[in-house]
Amino acid sequence: MSKEMQSRSQLLWGLIVIAVGVLFLTDIDIPPIGQLWRYWPFLAMAFGAIKLIPPTTPKHAVDGLCHIAFAGWFYMSFEHIWGLTFHNSWPILVIIAGICLLVQPVVIKYSATKEENQ
Repeated sequence: MSKEMQSRSQLLWGLIVIAVGVLFLTDIDIPPIGQLWRYWPFLAMAFGAIKLIPPTTPKHAVDGLCHIAFAGWFYMSFEHIWGLTFHNSWPILVIIAGICLLVQPVVIKYSATKEENQ
């Protein structure tokens, strides 16, 4: 594992441990373990955010935003936010995937061109 990946992984696990500590410290009612699985999209959002802190490459930035978008779609569909369900919102996921596929090469090419001009 590269040093960069190791530091990103350590940052993510550090944030997770801090979040768990804060939850226990606040003494709020924590739902039973069986109900916690429905919040896994927030873990996926954390993985996406880690790629954005700091974005070492344009690919990391786009990948991080795509992770966050996918996790947000999943959570909104699972919780039926704005009436979205998996049945009626799957085209949104297709659009997100298309945007990610489209944006990544554009951002990479733009940043390479910008670096050459400097």
